[in-house]
Amino acid sequence: MKKFWLFIVITLVVVILGFTLFTLWYKGFKEDRQETTEMVSKVSENYEIFQIKINNFSNLRNEFYANKEELYYETLATSADVWNNFMASYMQAILDVENASSYLKENCDFEYGDIGARTKCTNFKANYEAAQNYYLTDVEVYNKLVDDYDKWNAVNGGGNPVVNKLEKVTIDDYIDFDGDGEYFGKEVA
Repeated sequence: MKKFWLFIVITLVVVILGFTLFTLWYKGFKEDRQETTEMVSKVSENYEIFQIKINNFSNLRNEFYANKEELYYETLATSADVWNNFMASYMQAILDVENASSYLKENCDFEYGDIGARTKCTNFKANYEAAQNYYLTDVEVYNKLVDDYDKWNAVNGGGNPVVNKLEKVTIDDYIDFDGDGEYFGKEVA
């Protein structure tokens, strides 16, 4: 009879222990799933903000190259304030991209089960890398133009307005942010 009660007690303990372990596992699974859902939602929200900033940067970059084609030293001298203001807004645009990317940089290293989040993270990495590398190329192109303008200005008496150089504000060298071995957006200046 003692063996019977011992068997019942051991069975009861095993069942209670099994139920407790299952409950703890299920609770952890549920919390993990909720946390992942929240992260996917935040990735989506932050990607939308990032996309707005990257589009603004892209539009300013297109405007820069469209206007640069018509730029001569004489026109730069007469529109120095306009160019200084435009390039300041261009520099602010890359800073806005950098600020909008902070959450995505921290949270796009995970392998999400959600295809939308994975796609957004992949696109974020490619767009971020391209924007940063394009900006560095544009800094080199524009600063070379300003150096040439300064030489021209010195040869012609130095009476023309000062044109500000563009600064490297986010990174100092080209990046391979997505780790694919290529520097997307790096162009020969």
